[in-house]
Amino acid sequence: MKTRLCLSLVGVVLNACATPPSPPRPAASAPRPDPLLIAEGREWRLVELMGQEIKADAGGRVPTLSFKLEGQSLRVSGYNGCNGFFGQAEQGAPLRLRFDKLASTLRACPDMSLEQQFMQTLERTDSYQADAKQLQLHRARMAPLARFEPAAP
Repeated sequence: MKTRLCLSLVGVVLNACATPPSPPRPAASAPRPDPLLIAEGREWRLVELMGQEIKADAGGRVPTLSFKLEGQSLRVSGYNGCNGFFGQAEQGAPLRLRFDKLASTLRACPDMSLEQQFMQTLERTDSYQADAKQLQLHRARMAPLARFEPAAP
């Protein structure tokens, strides 16, 4: 009985000496998406991938990339040279960009090499540089992995 009483008293004393819990911190607000990336209706056309110029296919198409803000999520979609694709983009500290949860339709094409390279490039991207005339995707701020220009309206 004395042991329980002593333990209870020790608990009360320790609890009284404990520092009060700090008030909850407000959640850090997510960085605002770069207006150059999500400009209304902007679609980016791939013009260079891994240093190689990209030419339009027989149908006149090249891979594209578009960003759209949906609530607090930055969504990405486009055409990868064979299939349509979609997923999430995360914009962090200034000029940081990562693509996540990318998926594409499952159409089989005679040559899937451009699609594979393009999707691998998106997965490797960790930063970007953009102005009104071009978007560059980078890995570790090295030479651009991919370079895009705005698609003609």
